[in-house]
Amino acid sequence: MDDLIGPPFEESGDKMRGLRLAGIAAALLVMTACQSGGAVSTTESTTTSAPATSAPTTSAPDGDLDVIEAGVAAFYSGDAERAAELFELADRTDDQIRAESAYQAAIGGRLSLSCTESSAGKFTCLTPYQNAMTDAIGEGGGHDTWPVVVEDGVITQFGFTEHTGMVIEMGAFLASEGRLEGYEDCVFGPFPESCATIQLENLDDWVEWHQDVEPADQVTAALESWYGGNCQVALFLAGTDFGNDGVCSTSSLPAQTIEYESILGAQVSVENCETTSAGGDSTLTCEVHYSNAMNSAVGKPPSVTARAFDVWFAGTLGLPPEFQPWYEGDYPEDTELRESFRLFAEGGDLSAEYAAAGCASARTPECANLIMDNLDAWAAWYEANG
Repeated sequence: MDDLIGPPFEESGDKMRGLRLAGIAAALLVMTACQSGGAVSTTESTTTSAPATSAPTTSAPDGDLDVIEAGVAAFYSGDAERAAELFELADRTDDQIRAESAYQAAIGGRLSLSCTESSAGKFTCLTPYQNAMTDAIGEGGGHDTWPVVVEDGVITQFGFTEHTGMVIEMGAFLASEGRLEGYEDCVFGPFPESCATIQLENLDDWVEWHQDVEPADQVTAALESWYGGNCQVALFLAGTDFGNDGVCSTSSLPAQTIEYESILGAQVSVENCETTSAGGDSTLTCEVHYSNAMNSAVGKPPSVTARAFDVWFAGTLGLPPEFQPWYEGDYPEDTELRESFRLFAEGGDLSAEYAAAGCASARTPECANLIMDNLDAWAAWYEANG
């Protein structure tokens, strides 16, 4: 259940978003393979170092393998300054190495290192990793294998194994419980020490949730957060943009749609879910019951939309191959009432305001406010015209 994902891309546009989602999906597929016993390692190591649980040393390493052993021992024991001296990486600054070294010490991170040298300074290393989270649910360290390079007495390439599935699942638990705040920087490494504090404070509750949560619970949590107005939680549970604040800016499409539903007081429930496939990930077909202030105004029962959802074992909703989130197709709403308001607005004095609010093509806060401001007049029109 191991994988390595670097810091999130700094991207814009659908193309880079798709690449980022592809990386997340690929990582979770790797973890599924690990859960079912599939091997990730590419070679069997023959030169083995001592586990990185011994006390760090400040003496000069005798050779390249000693450099790796010393760097790993320092990094996972919390000897942050020594770790920063021995790691010189393109994807991590010295400050990030120091911060994550403190994180690893706090979370009980342990790396059992086994390396084979292929040429001078170049190694293939098996890096099974454990910490307090793996210990709590009885998971092993896995079997990731990464290239490691030592140049001029420092490590210039190293694969920091991360149990990304567990980290994301902890986030899914926190999001479901309304505790996500502060965890946004704890999905991909390098991790700050504060992530360990959050994980340890919630460890027992997460273990209980991990044991008992059902895929249908996660569908319900994702949809309730979306229709309830919490953009960060909604998109985390939707499995789209973990920790990316930009997607919840007021001008973003998801944020505007979520605010639209919140202004209308949308209510949603997920019922009669049937599992059509199961395993590490699950596919469910559910009824989504939806209503808002318009339903209440005219006494109309909730609309019902049949939807399929993929639920990753990491606790979030998965994405199909084309990377289309659940909310971009077969959007659960009352289309009959929405169409009714269009006829009411375009056939009367609200035509220009309706067009300016973008109601015809999007769910905008401006459109929701227009509906709420004219709710009584529309309800009377609806009763007379159906």
